[in-house]
Amino acid sequence: MRSTTPVLTSIVLVIWQFAVLNLSCSAQNDGNASPGTLAMDCPVSDGSNIGIIVEVTDASGRPVTGLEAADFKIFDNKRPQKILSFRAVDGAHPSAVSPTVEIIIDAVNSDALSVARERDGVSAFLKENSGKLDYPTSIWILENAGLTRIAGPLQESMAMLTALNGAQPRLRVINRSAGTWGDVERTSQATKLIKEMLSPESRTPGRKLVLFLSPGWPMLFNYEADQRSWIFDDIIKISNGLRESCISLYTLAPSNFNTLQPYSSGGNASAYDNFLKGVTKTADAQYPDLSLQVLSEHSGGQVIIGGNDIKAEIDAAWRGASGWYNLVFERATGGRATEYHAIRVIIDKPRVKVHTTAGYYVKGP
Repeated sequence: MRSTTPVLTSIVLVIWQFAVLNLSCSAQNDGNASPGTLAMDCPVSDGSNIGIIVEVTDASGRPVTGLEAADFKIFDNKRPQKILSFRAVDGAHPSAVSPTVEIIIDAVNSDALSVARERDGVSAFLKENSGKLDYPTSIWILENAGLTRIAGPLQESMAMLTALNGAQPRLRVINRSAGTWGDVERTSQATKLIKEMLSPESRTPGRKLVLFLSPGWPMLFNYEADQRSWIFDDIIKISNGLRESCISLYTLAPSNFNTLQPYSSGGNASAYDNFLKGVTKTADAQYPDLSLQVLSEHSGGQVIIGGNDIKAEIDAAWRGASGWYNLVFERATGGRATEYHAIRVIIDKPRVKVHTTAGYYVKGP
């Protein structure tokens, strides 16, 4: 199993790099923040405070706007926390910097039929939103040759559609019959995807929504015990880094399967929700804790499975940029060892669902 470790290590490292880009967060006071605080594009996390983005949706998945600080209750490891700063971001209170959207068509970890569904779903989304998109958007394709930007960042949907149609002949997938080595190769391509997304021009302020049209990349279920330490270290870095960089990940599945991809060399696919509980110690760390689906849920994004309807999945994720809430509360005091603090946000409204950061890690005073 050690032969696959460097490849998987690279994936984790580049995801971590992506999460901790030096992204500036604009701050303006537009009267929508609590007294004595700033209205922020990105909630501030520093040595004393924890900032989180909170999406609230109704039963149909649409954002619930118009909530106030009094409607929210925050718990840190089940202990209630005072909200130090609150800001609603919606049509009435727009962010100072527009959110950005990155759409990634995964032609490496998806089979040919799924790639066609992914491409057709993006096309249908652009056609329905003909004219100007609400947010600057980029479309990428991951294929055998690597990551290619098809279009963007643009808001002109027809120009993006033309670029997507022109890129169609390049959509190819790695031969999945290659077995274990094919899985390693596909994992390597996922690594390259994240590296390419770390280009200097991606270092922009504001909230970022990253939409992966993908079943996820292969994950190793069988590994040696001494690998758990660096897995745990990377879980810490990625978890904190995604929150601090205002990045929300979305997995838009091209099929109905609610699973993690297994290695063909052994092991069974396991539902990703088996790994959603926060990892509190090294002994519990596993590769699937770093899967695309788990990272999406833990970042405050979503795993959206729409019965092969990619357009509907994009629509659902897109709505996440139309309204959210920025909250700040006091960070817990850390001890000698790194501690995991689970975050729970409760809304004092019926039939709503909360999407936010799953937790944070702290060490030292």
